[in-house]
Amino acid sequence: MPTYNSAATISAALGSVLSQTMPPAEMIVVDDHGGDDTLNIVEALRPAFEARDIALRCIRLPANRGPASARNGGMQVAVGSYIAFLDADDVWRDDKLALVTRQLNTFDGVCMFHAYTESSQFDELLAASPVEPVRLGMTALLLHNRAQTSCVVIRRRPQVQFDEAMRYCEDYDLWLRMVESGPALMLAGPALTRLGRPQLSSGGLSGNRTKMRLGEMRVYFKYCARRWWPRVALLPILLTWSVIKHGRSAIRHHAPSAKQGT
Repeated sequence: MPTYNSAATISAALGSVLSQTMPPAEMIVVDDHGGDDTLNIVEALRPAFEARDIALRCIRLPANRGPASARNGGMQVAVGSYIAFLDADDVWRDDKLALVTRQLNTFDGVCMFHAYTESSQFDELLAASPVEPVRLGMTALLLHNRAQTSCVVIRRRPQVQFDEAMRYCEDYDLWLRMVESGPALMLAGPALTRLGRPQLSSGGLSGNRTKMRLGEMRVYFKYCARRWWPRVALLPILLTWSVIKHGRSAIRHHAPSAKQGT
């Protein structure tokens, strides 16, 4: 869990870890040199983690380096076979790790992700819905980044790291690099993560839509550059597709709500 001045939200995020029906072996919190009371709040929850036999580790970076560096720092000290990411303003559904672990037992791919909700609460009507695994290859991920970071579980491998030179779409870059070596698994079904704020909204790095789109273009360039031949022909297509997505996103963002005035 990377954090930066997350005192207002981190209790709820960590509470969702403590409430898991199948708790993790460890919880690693990496403070990206924030200036608030985040780590004191985390330490106050240590007895609750000990009561559930969850090892709690807190790391503070010596300078603000961005989410990629914070996540890499956590992965470097992790001891488990799998890593599940959770941002400090998001929460997991209580059975998230149990459902994911059930799929991991038979999954031979490189990463797994699932649906999220931007609602204020999980939809209880979907609680009994089955989780259906769907394999996704490179083409599906190139069209859309289907993996929100708080919904992703990966196999822990030393060579798997986020690009710390990137502050936008560094997660998308990693997913594509991973899927070059094996398939991803999408758990189609109910949302297992609730976001603290809508995607691409103000309040975080992703709120800068222009820089997010430029970050995506950089991801596409890096993807093609890794195998310049024969991927070079894909680059103008991918860049055009990114511009189209940016336009569609801007239209949706500025369009009046269908419920407005009712």
